[in-house]
Amino acid sequence: MSAHAGQGDENRGTDRIEWICRQTGWIAGGLAVIMMLALVREVAGRYFFNQPTDWAVDLNCFLLVIMVYLGAAYTTSIDGHVRADFLYGRFKGRTKAWVDVFIDAASIFYVSILLWEGSLMAWESFIFNDVSTGGVRWPLFPFHAMVPLGAALVIFLLIVRIVRNARLLVSGDAPATAPKEG
Repeated sequence: MSAHAGQGDENRGTDRIEWICRQTGWIAGGLAVIMMLALVREVAGRYFFNQPTDWAVDLNCFLLVIMVYLGAAYTTSIDGHVRADFLYGRFKGRTKAWVDVFIDAASIFYVSILLWEGSLMAWESFIFNDVSTGGVRWPLFPFHAMVPLGAALVIFLLIVRIVRNARLLVSGDAPATAPKEG
């Protein structure tokens, strides 16, 4: 097996991770539509028919958790997180790659804490069969599980970016200026 064959397998793996994370953007967008419809139903029921729901507000809170944590993976996949561009935009070539490696490594540290704590929270809600306290007793585990899932996806993407930048630093090539869309 040649070195290029191994490279192709690795690229397929990283491309798959990036594709999955881009799909989370579609999921988050779909959840936004569901949230909007639930709130429209709540407002119409409450103010026009005097029949509010006991589930719409809770559902929106839980869907927001999914949206945020899956949306973080999508945002990372398109390199859409906020930066101090007034400073970052001045960096070029290898300096930009070094800064990216440092920022991504620091981000992995932070997101790892989120992964760990989110995993503990999800595990406890699963073991104790936690449910919400609202009108509908929603099981909390599926929503708590989105925290470590989203964090794990972000960590995978950050590792992919660090590896790409490290290769660019070793080869001496300039880093890619924009993430690939797909």
